Amino acid sequence: MPNVKLPTGADLYFESHGKGEPVVLIPSTGFSCEAWKPSQMPLAESCQLVIHDPRGCGRSTAPQRVYTINQMANDVVALLDHLNVEAAHVVGHSMGGRIGLEMTLNFPGRVKSLVMAASGSGQVPRPGADCVQGAPHWLMHSLAELGFENTLREEYTDTSAFFTDDYRRDHADEVEAFFEHVVKTHAKLPEYLHLVIARHSWEATHRLGDVLRPVLVLIGDGDSGRANHVAQAEALKSRIPGAKMSILKGQSHGFPWQAPEATNKAILDWVKSHG
Repeated sequence: MPNVKLPTGADLYFESHGKGEPVVLIPSTGFSCEAWKPSQMPLAESCQLVIHDPRGCGRSTAPQRVYTINQMANDVVALLDHLNVEAAHVVGHSMGGRIGLEMTLNFPGRVKSLVMAASGSGQVPRPGADCVQGAPHWLMHSLAELGFENTLREEYTDTSAFFTDDYRRDHADEVEAFFEHVVKTHAKLPEYLHLVIARHSWEATHRLGDVLRPVLVLIGDGDSGRANHVAQAEALKSRIPGAKMSILKGQSHGFPWQAPEATNKAILDWVKSHG
């Protein structure tokens, strides 16, 4: 698929696969749409699957020197305009969920439903020092001590942040293959910092009561580390009117790749019930 120059200023790479209910997948911080390809492409057998590289990731660029969650939500709306899609189901993983939530709050008519996968509403529900806005201290320290690629490797493969200890022990080759796959089109350091600052400068917890669309909060019960996404998910469930929660047992932050069948089933069941 070619890039499209959006009115938001972004030059966005995207792909559209399959037919049926439109479903937009928005990836985690720094990931391109390639992150979905090892595990989520079977969704295109049942729906129109729209994937893209967020600004600053992979093949997408933007002229702005400051990135915001609002900009990235506007990018998705502009992409739907380009595709002549009036409204879509939006599935966002981690920061992608924040982008989807911002989109749902600002453009509820463009969102049929929202799946918040291992995500949150901002800094307020985060524990300890991670509740402070701005670039997080732990990340700055890790970059200084380990360097960029080793910092990514530590989070994605060397700790239980993304994959559980048992899974990393029993499926070391698959975890390494995942890392080698996503790092090829991952945001580079300057853009990654823009994205992290955007993520940690955004807050929507005070707006959760205004969400007007159906929301599924999808979370692994082991995703309770530094950012404690379990606690963030509970805040989403308790504050968004009518929100549903689905807990994936024995999973951490990377459940779309560790447990793709359960993840895809949860997404498809939700889409089918809100089509």
